[in-house]
Amino acid sequence: MGEENVPLQQDRKARGADVQIDTAVMALFAQCLEAYHAYNDLDQLAEDLRILSLNAELAAGRAGERGRAVRALTQYTRALVNRLESVKTEVFASRSITYAASAAVFRDLDRLHLVDVAIATAGETVAAEAKVARALMDAAVEEEKTPDLLLTKLGQLLVSVRSLADNTGQVLEIVSQSGSIATNIAIEAASAGQYEMEFRTVADTMRRYVLMLRSIVDKASAAVRSASQSGDALQRLATRSVH
Repeated sequence: MGEENVPLQQDRKARGADVQIDTAVMALFAQCLEAYHAYNDLDQLAEDLRILSLNAELAAGRAGERGRAVRALTQYTRALVNRLESVKTEVFASRSITYAASAAVFRDLDRLHLVDVAIATAGETVAAEAKVARALMDAAVEEEKTPDLLLTKLGQLLVSVRSLADNTGQVLEIVSQSGSIATNIAIEAASAGQYEMEFRTVADTMRRYVLMLRSIVDKASAAVRSASQSGDALQRLATRSVH
């Protein structure tokens, strides 16, 4: 009697591990979505910075020699805007990969659950054995293949997390450089004569955009850190479950 209960106990443990994996995948997916949500305003902010740089360049042109340094700084600003555009494109691509990989992982997990249910039904209900015998043979083969495939798809999901971490690092660099540009424009404003107020307005506006960028990257960073930790834990959990 004790020996008959061993497979059932093992099956319960397996189901418990599956529930843990389910929960971990859903948490990871939610954290990725939180990071993507943080980047929602990146597109508009990049456009605002681009327009500011164009207006600053026009002001620098009117200032002549006094605006030469500001004109150079606006060119650096446009280079940063191009980097932001590139990050935005990468984030959108990463989001597509996350959606596809998450959907694939959820499908695989559902398939594994169906196999578990079929095996439990056949083991506990004698009358059902004959009806599901063929299905179990096919399912056993599928169960052998699916866990490794699941690990592969989980790996794809973790690639998205690493990509998000890289994107966050890039935005942090842009924040730092944009802040330096705003400070330098404010310095140049002090010796711009009648154009001082115009340049100061540019510097103040740019500082405001930098603060907005900082807010975006802070929110995204928190979500990415959580996703990275969840991803590492999930990979270990899935590996133990498979092997």
